[in-house]
Amino acid sequence: MGTIINAIAILVGGGLGLLFRKGFSERIAQTALQVMGLFTLVVGLTMAIQGKELVFVLISLVLGGVLGEWIDIEGHLDQFGIWLEKRLHLEERSPAKGFIYTSLLFCVGSMAIVGSITDGIKGDPSILITKAMMDGIISIPFAATMGIGVLGSAVPILVYQGGITLLAWKLQSFFTPLMISELTSVGGIIVMGIGINILGWQKVRVGNLIPALPLIVFILYLKAWIGY
Repeated sequence: MGTIINAIAILVGGGLGLLFRKGFSERIAQTALQVMGLFTLVVGLTMAIQGKELVFVLISLVLGGVLGEWIDIEGHLDQFGIWLEKRLHLEERSPAKGFIYTSLLFCVGSMAIVGSITDGIKGDPSILITKAMMDGIISIPFAATMGIGVLGSAVPILVYQGGITLLAWKLQSFFTPLMISELTSVGGIIVMGIGINILGWQKVRVGNLIPALPLIVFILYLKAWIGY
């Protein structure tokens, strides 16, 4: 239920952003986007510093980046956003970018991980409901400046958070506090990359870093298994 509420909040917030986007002048839109970039950097930094095993975080990001480049995840995400634009016969500004940025921002946060696990293990959706309110508010300026692709991020939310919730329900004893903190740290670094892209400082192919998330879990599980 927490994931469903989250997806609905994104659709509502994104819809409001599209509805009132004409009231945003170019200067207002640019400033709003810059604020979102700075806010995203702060959120990412807050998450990143929660890590305790930074060497493993680095290894997972490097290996994940290599794997992501080989698969070309970012390219496939771009193509999906472009397909969505053509399929719906819409002429929005940068729907692919809006889809990629918001999907990653909403999916890799610590609240998505912890909230989904809590919902799966305890049946308590309160964390995800809080996250839904935040995501809904964030969706408004994103949709107003980056277009309808932002609404598409509700689909990855359903798949990603719903999948974690079901996995946590099945494997309640698998996730340790260390795994959660390191997942949060890896996710925070990826979110910082999103913030850098939004601000236009550097092109970071953040979509290709997604494999780092399951890799950090595998690395920590292997570390515990060998008793290192």
